[in-house]
Amino acid sequence: MSPSEGSPTATTSLPPELQEAIATQPANVDRKAGAALISRLLFPISHRSLEAWHLPTRHVNGRAVVPTAILLGEAYRRLQDAPVVMGGKKAA
Repeated sequence: MSPSEGSPTATTSLPPELQEAIATQPANVDRKAGAALISRLLFPISHRSLEAWHLPTRHVNGRAVVPTAILLGEAYRRLQDAPVVMGGKKAA
C-alpha cells in the first residue's frame, strides 16, 4: 500500500482549492518549495519546521523530496486540528 492510500492525508479529504493546487504543482517538492507552498496556501511555516514532520521522504540529488499531495494533506490536517483561541483584552 502506498503512503497516501488509506491515510488521513489523502487528497479526497482536502477542500477543492487545495486539490486544484496539488494538480498544478509538481508531484514532489523539496522542503523549501513545500514550505513556500504551505505558506502561500494555508499558514506561515519554515522549511526547517518540515524536518520535524513525519513525512515519507526520498533523497534525490542531495535533496529531501516529499510528495506534494501528502505534504499539503498533513499541513491541512494540522490546521484543522489546531485549537481556536479567542484573543483580545479581558473585560474589566
